[in-house]
This record gives sequence, C-alpha cells and structure tokens, in this order.
Amino acid sequence: MLSFIFFCGYVPALRAANLYLTEVAPFAFIKDAKGTYDGINVRIVNELRRRSGVALELVVVPSSRHVVMFPADKEAYSISQAENFSDQDGILLSEVTQFPIMVIAPRGAVLKNYDDLIALSMEKGIGMMRRLSYGTFGQDERVRKVEINTLENGIRMLEAGRISGIVGSQPAILAAAEKSATPHLLGPGLIISYGSHVMRVRPEFAASANSKIINATLLAMKNDGSIARILDDFLKDPKAGLSAAK
Repeated sequence: MLSFIFFCGYVPALRAANLYLTEVAPFAFIKDAKGTYDGINVRIVNELRRRSGVALELVVVPSSRHVVMFPADKEAYSISQAENFSDQDGILLSEVTQFPIMVIAPRGAVLKNYDDLIALSMEKGIGMMRRLSYGTFGQDERVRKVEINTLENGIRMLEAGRISGIVGSQPAILAAAEKSATPHLLGPGLIISYGSHVMRVRPEFAASANSKIINATLLAMKNDGSIARILDDFLKDPKAGLSAAK
C-alpha cells in the first residue's frame, strides 16, 4: 500500500519550522491593509529561505508573545535582540545584524557625553524597555530609569514630558517616532552600546541538518555582503521614514 501511494505521486508534505520575529518596526511590521509584512528581518528571512531551501514559516508577533511562544515550540527559530532570550530558551546560531543602542533626548536638551546623560536622567528618568539591559547600562545606578512597555509608549511619554529621554536601538526609535508622527520631537542622541539581532534555535533542534544549513547560509550571506545590501536598501528607502535624529 505504501509503495502504491508513492507510485501515485503522493508525498507527505514536510512541516515548515516556525521562525519567530518580534513585531517592531523597522525589523518586522505590517505594511498594508492586506496584512503583508515587511522590514529588515523579514527581508533577511525571505533571502535566507530562498538560498537555504529550508522550509520556514514566518510568525510575526508582539514581543510579549514572542518570549512565550518561541521557548514553547520545539522545532523553531527566532531572530530577535540578543538579550531577549537565554541559551536555555534557544541556542545561538549566528549574529544577523548589529545596531547602535542610543539614548535620545527631546529637542533642546543637552546630551554630549555620559555625564550629560546622568544629569538628564535625574530630571524625569530615561525610558527603558522592560527585560532589556543594553549592556551595562541597565545596571548603572547613576542613571535614573523608567520602565516602558513599548518604544511607541516611550515616545508618547517623552512627548508628554513624563520622561527625559528614551533608550533603544536607533532604527527602532526612529521608526517608532515616524509611526507616531513625532520625528520632530527627537533631539540629540548618544550611543551607549551596540546591540545584536541574532538567530536562535530551540535546543532540541540545534544539532539538526536544517540548523546547520541555516547557520552556513547566514554566514555566506554575511560574507558576500547580502545582509549589508538588504540593510542599505531598506534604510535608504524614503518610504521607510528613517532619518538620523538631530
């Protein structure tokens, strides 16, 4: 019977492994009324899927769902900020991209060095995403911090004068300001560290053939400049709305 099934041309479909992305612009976001996704990580995944031949099902969810769904899924991958997960949640396969982590103050504020940052934070605090430490910044008790749920929420708090600045990756802050139509609000910025978006895989699937193919393909994309070209094309696209804070 089994041979008859294959003879007739029926082959059971292989289940695609889930690849989770956090729904944060400009990395992954809905770009139109049809619910089509775009973003830096979406474009990288599309190229990764094309070149590796590995079946990957894109799952774009808010951060609060990402940190729950990925560890609960046995055969799954994730691209997210390196701090989002521990090695117990997912084995690190490769760094995908790196971005400056910045504190950005409102226009008119003075922010030329770290001492200025400490003084600025004493006014109303620096908005910082929960769970993230941004290197040693999160443990620096000289900087007063205020927890925010999302960067969009932090932008609203900044606009209302409830906080003195906001910290996050530069592209994400700029995209949040563009989304809330407040890019005019952003003033001086100070780079405090660099953050990576990394590819992780659930530990149970880390030694699989697909994981090795994905890792090798990502490395090849990095070495031949494909990832750099994707980044450059996206960040220079005027429709992306990203411009450096002044």
